[in-house]
Amino acid sequence: MDSVGAKLLLIRSSPFAMSCALALRQKGVKFEEVPENLSARSDLLLRSNPVYKQVPVLIHNGKAVSQSLVILEYIEEAWPPSNNTPSLLPGSAYDRSLSRFWADFINKKFIETGLKLMKRFGEEHATARKEIVEQFITLEEGMRAIGSVGPYFLGQKMSLADLALVPLVPWFTSFEALGDLKFPGPEQCGRMHEWLKAMREDPDVVASVPTADWLLNYTVSFREYIKKHYPGGL
Repeated sequence: MDSVGAKLLLIRSSPFAMSCALALRQKGVKFEEVPENLSARSDLLLRSNPVYKQVPVLIHNGKAVSQSLVILEYIEEAWPPSNNTPSLLPGSAYDRSLSRFWADFINKKFIETGLKLMKRFGEEHATARKEIVEQFITLEEGMRAIGSVGPYFLGQKMSLADLALVPLVPWFTSFEALGDLKFPGPEQCGRMHEWLKAMREDPDVVASVPTADWLLNYTVSFREYIKKHYPGGL
């Protein structure tokens, strides 16, 4: 499906922007990626998201939508399911609630904990190292409890939970390096590794996220910058 006037304001490393880019590609929406610089925010970003002044922001038909989970819901409604357009939500009300629950957990807990590995030092960094592994296991247990046959979070089709979790594809290596940790392997977290394999092989995912090597170089360099200029962390 085509789209007129769809733009996504983003920075390449933003996990939340990756989710929105994947959602648009899953829907078959043609859109323009507009890179932003958070050290010198553009007038377009400040006008489009005057409250948070952050990416991602989706501009569609001249109207701005911000906050990634809100953007994902907007995409689902603005480009509704059809024969040629997949749904980003499962069919039943209960499964839709599960997808939303896990997307919220991923955004507010898992991704935010991972970002602390880059931005925090000392006791806060040590706490994040412990919590990120615990939350990885929680996601594994969540998939198992749902009981669906993979490879995706709720079964055979992507949903909001998968879109929220897609940043893990490039960030996996960075989280391990920044935290000097190892995530549990396939023998302990088989569903998570099945999910990672499927997502890494999906062409829409590949187009929506940076490479793991690029992101690792970026995050290590950014952590050194924070350590030098903000020794207390961000």
